[in-house]
Amino acid sequence: MMFTIGVVARLIAQIVLLGPVTFVRGSEVRGFLGQSITLPCSYSVRVNGETKMCWGRGWCTRTYCSETLVTTNGKAVTSTISPKYHLDGKIEEGDVSLTVDNLGEEDGGRYCCRVQIRGLFNDQIDYSDLLILEAPSPVMTPPITDVTHTTEHGNKFSSSTNSPSISPTKQNSTQTPHSTALEELARSLVGPVLLAFRASVLICFIVITVFLCKWKCKYSTKELLS
Repeated sequence: MMFTIGVVARLIAQIVLLGPVTFVRGSEVRGFLGQSITLPCSYSVRVNGETKMCWGRGWCTRTYCSETLVTTNGKAVTSTISPKYHLDGKIEEGDVSLTVDNLGEEDGGRYCCRVQIRGLFNDQIDYSDLLILEAPSPVMTPPITDVTHTTEHGNKFSSSTNSPSISPTKQNSTQTPHSTALEELARSLVGPVLLAFRASVLICFIVITVFLCKWKCKYSTKELLS
């Protein structure tokens, strides 16, 4: 019995202090100094139709939003205290999320979105607790230093150092003096090997031709003697 009386007393206190509210939800949103942030709030137009709503700071009062920032009539914004606060979503479709520009430390705290739903105990309230963070510092990339190397054959190539932003794949593809010298040596041997191969083919062709000529001459001589 005492438990039931306590529940009824808390319900009456909620109605007196906050007004007829049956659906309350909240979320924490984090934003960076100097940037913009969007606080979510939406309702079902298909179920409730286009209806008035407001955004305010702190707790919503029994009658309306405290420290009202923006109000709408269900189709468009009807008032706003500053261009800093605006609704970018499709209001006629129930998207009444609030965008706050150029965040400062004073913008941190609780925001209230109150949607007036027809009927008793039907108003919807969404709370957003905005936490302001320091903007992340930009990451500085060290300058790239070009180093020129000379191989034993006098060829030059350049490589980049002091650049942590280079991917591992790119680092692995950088040539070293040793690998470049081997490549130069291989290229220098291609010419003589190819020339020797061509000379061998030519010599074999000459030997075969001479052998065929001798055999043909010998065969012809035997035919004449017979």
